[in-house]
Amino acid sequence: MTKPVTERDSDLCFPHFIVLKASAGSGKTRALTKRFVQFILSDSIPKNDLQNILAVTFSNNAAREMKERILLWLKSAAMNDAGNLNELSGIISSDRDCLAEKAEDMIEKILENYPDFQVRTIDSFMATVFKASAIDFGYNPEFDILMNNDAVMEYSFNFFLKNVKEGTSEAALFDAVISTLNENKRKDTSFLWDPSSALLEEIKKIYRKLAVTGKKPKIEEYAAESAVVKEKIREALEDMEFMIGQSGLDRSGKSTYKALLQLVREGRFADIIGKGLKTPPVNKVKKADSIAQGYYDRIIGMWSEFGKLAGYYTTFYVRSCFAPYLKVYEQFSAIIENTKRRQGKIFIEDINRNLAEYLNNEIVPDVYFRIGETVFHFLIDEFQDTSPIQWRNLFPLIENSLSQKGSAFVVGDTKQAIYGFRDADYTIMKTFESRNPFPSAEYAVQELRVNYRSLQKILDFNNKVFKDIVLKSDAYRDAARRSGLTDYLQEVKEGRESQGYAEAGIFERDDERPPERKKIQEVVHELHKRGFRYGDMAILTQKNEDAVRAAAWLNEDDIPFISYSSLDVRRRKIMGEIVSLLNFLSSPTDDLAFATFVLGNIFAETTAQHASAEHAPEEMTGRFREFFFMHRKTRPIYKAFQREFGDLWDTYFAGLFKASGYLPIYDLVSEIFTVFRVFEIFEDEESALVKILEVVKDFEGAGYNSLRDFLGFADDREGGEAEWNMNVPKNTDAVHVMTIHKAKGLGFPVALVLLYEEKSRGFDYIVEEGEEGGACLLKITKDICNSAPDFEGLYREEMMKDKVNRLNSLYVGFTRPEQELYVIGVRGGNNGYPIDLISKLDYPPSDKPDRRPI
Repeated sequence: MTKPVTERDSDLCFPHFIVLKASAGSGKTRALTKRFVQFILSDSIPKNDLQNILAVTFSNNAAREMKERILLWLKSAAMNDAGNLNELSGIISSDRDCLAEKAEDMIEKILENYPDFQVRTIDSFMATVFKASAIDFGYNPEFDILMNNDAVMEYSFNFFLKNVKEGTSEAALFDAVISTLNENKRKDTSFLWDPSSALLEEIKKIYRKLAVTGKKPKIEEYAAESAVVKEKIREALEDMEFMIGQSGLDRSGKSTYKALLQLVREGRFADIIGKGLKTPPVNKVKKADSIAQGYYDRIIGMWSEFGKLAGYYTTFYVRSCFAPYLKVYEQFSAIIENTKRRQGKIFIEDINRNLAEYLNNEIVPDVYFRIGETVFHFLIDEFQDTSPIQWRNLFPLIENSLSQKGSAFVVGDTKQAIYGFRDADYTIMKTFESRNPFPSAEYAVQELRVNYRSLQKILDFNNKVFKDIVLKSDAYRDAARRSGLTDYLQEVKEGRESQGYAEAGIFERDDERPPERKKIQEVVHELHKRGFRYGDMAILTQKNEDAVRAAAWLNEDDIPFISYSSLDVRRRKIMGEIVSLLNFLSSPTDDLAFATFVLGNIFAETTAQHASAEHAPEEMTGRFREFFFMHRKTRPIYKAFQREFGDLWDTYFAGLFKASGYLPIYDLVSEIFTVFRVFEIFEDEESALVKILEVVKDFEGAGYNSLRDFLGFADDREGGEAEWNMNVPKNTDAVHVMTIHKAKGLGFPVALVLLYEEKSRGFDYIVEEGEEGGACLLKITKDICNSAPDFEGLYREEMMKDKVNRLNSLYVGFTRPEQELYVIGVRGGNNGYPIDLISKLDYPPSDKPDRRPI
C-alpha cells in the first residue's frame, strides 16, 4: 500500500527525501502549501521554527501565490473552518481547538517576523547566501545585484576599445579577430559594417550561455591548421580541374563540383560546408576504355580526398567559430571585474557560478552561521525547471540539512519542462525518480494521479495524442519517452468520467484571408451563446506575435479580450515617458530622453493646464516641437529649455533635478507622479501607474538602490516579464489571450489552442563540456554534420532536447482547459510539427454538451 502524499506528522521519519510527481491539474501547489502548514503547526516535527523552513519557487508570482495560499490555510483554521480543521487534524497530531489556536498564533508570528517567512525564489535565496560570504569573494557585502548587465558590459568594452590604437597588442588582436570573422562569414551573412557592435552583442549572448552552465570558456585556436587545410583544398580542386580537362570525360551536371570550385576561387571557404559530395564531378565511363577508366578512377580518388579535406576544414570551423569573440572577451574580462568591484556591483549570473565553486559540505555550516539561520526543511516547487548549476548549489545545502535530521520535498512534472532555453534540465528530476541522490536519507517517490482540473474528454484527448499518436511516431517517440509523456498515469476526479468536449481541425494557411480567424470568432460566439462567460475562455499560442494577431481578430469582431502581452506596463506609452524622464534625471546630457518626455502626453497634458485652459495639449506639444527643432544643435538641450521656459523648468523639473541621486528610487518616482499629477490626469492608466510603483518597491526591497540599475531592469525585455505584468481582476469578463509559456500553471474552463506549422530554428551554440571542466562553444548545423559526421551525435542530442521542449509545450497547452478544448492547426505546406500530429487526431466538430457549470 502506497503512503499518502502528506503523511501524519507522527509517522514521518527524518531525514527523508521525497520526490512528488505531479501531472497537470493534480494539485501540486496545494500539496506543497499543505506540507508547509503541517510543518509550521506540528509539535512532532523536529527543527520546524518558521525560519528553519524554506519553500523555493522559480518566479516572484509563484512565491507570492504560495504565501497567499499558506496564509489562507492558517486563516481558515484560525477561524474554525470545519473542512480546513478536519483536513489538518488528519495530518497534525493536535486536537481541533489547539490547531485553531496554533494557526492564529502562527499568523501573528508571520506578521511580526515576516522576513522569517521563507517562501522565496531560488535566485533570491542564493543571493542571500552569496551576500553572507561576499567578503570571501572579494566583494563589499553592500554590493548591488544587476539583473541586466548590458551597461557594465558596454562600459567595459568601450574602455577596452580606447586601447585599440595602432601599434598596440589590442589593435593587433582586433585586426586578427575581424580578419577571422570575415573569412568565416558565409554568403547569407550581411557585411560586417560595425565589427565592434557585432562583437559586443555576440559576447553578451555567449556570456549568458556560459553563465547558466557555470563553466569557463575554453578557446580552441585552429588558425594555422585551418590555413594549411584551405591551401590543400584549393590545390586539390585546381588539380582536379586540370585532370578533368585532360581526361576529356563528360562533366556531371548534378555534381556540386563546379559550385565548390567557384567558392574556393573566391575565398569563400565557409560556404563549402554542407555541400553534397555524393555525385562526382564527371560521369561514369560507359565504354570499355581503359585510358578513360583510369582517368575516371583518379578523379574519383581526388574527389574522395577533397571530401576528407572538407571534413577537416569543417571540424576546424566548428571548433574555432567563436574563438574571435572569446579572445576579445578574455582581453577585457579583467576590465569587467574591476568595474564591478569598483562600482560595488555583481551580475545575477555571477552568484550561482561563484557559489558553485565555493559551496561544499565543510563550508555550509559557516554560511548558515553568517546568515543567522539554518534551513532544515526544503520544499522545492517546479523542480523540473532546475538548472544544473542551481542544483549544484542546492545539493550541499540540502545534504547538510539531511545530516541534521532535516528533509527535502521536491515537486514537479517533467512533462511540463518548457524552459530548456534557460538551461533548465528536467533530467535532474527524471533521474531522482529512480535514484536517491542522498543515500543516508529515507527516500520515496510519490505521484498525484487524480486530475482535479479537467474533465474526462480532455484527458482522453491527451491520452490519444501522447500515448497513442506520439508513441507510434518514429520522429517523436524517443523524445516523448524522455520526459514521461507516453507512460504517465492520471485519472479524472470521481463523477466526471463521461464529461467534457474536445475537437481538433486543420486549416490551410492563407495570409490574405486566414481561415483560423473566422474559426476563432465563430467558436467564441458559440461558446458565449451556450452560457460561457468571455472570461471563461483562453486563446493560447506558440509565439507572442500569434497572440497579438489573435487579439486583433477578437477586437475587429467586438469581442472583449485581455492580451497578456499588453499587461506588461513597459509596453504602455505612459511607462515609456516615465522611463525617458528617469533616463534624463540619471544622465542630464541624454537629449533624446529629455525631448521624448517633453514631447509626450504627460508633459503636454500637465503644461496645458498649467498655462491656461485655452491652450490645448496639441498646442503645447507644437511649441515644444518647434523649440527642439530650433535648438537641435544645442548641447545639452535642457539648458536652452531652462532659459526659454524658465517657469516650466522651475515648476516641473528643478526639484526633481536636485533630488535625483539623493532620493530613493521609490520616493523619486512618487515625486514624479505628484509633480505631474498623473493619477489625476490619466485616470484610465491607474492600474499601470500602481503597478509601476509596486515594481519599484519590490526592486528596492530586493536590495537594489541604483537608478541606473533600475533603468537597466526596465529595459531588460528577455527576463523579469512577470514582475511587470499588471494583475487581471478575476471578475473581468474578457477572453484571455496569451502564449502557452505564460499559461503554464493556469487553468481555464475553455481553451482554444492555435498552432502553426513550425520548423526548428537551429542553435546559436552547442556546448561541449571538456574533461577538465571547461566548456567549448561549437557551431553545429545540419549542413555541418553532412561534412563532419563526428558532430552528428552532439547535434542529434540538441535536436532531441528541442523536440522534448516542443512536445512538452504541446502538453502544457492541451492540459489548460477544464471543460472544453479546441485545437486549431494551420498547415504551412510541409505537414511538419505539430500539424503532423494533429492531422492524425479523430476529433472533428460534433454536438456540444449541455452547459453545466462545475
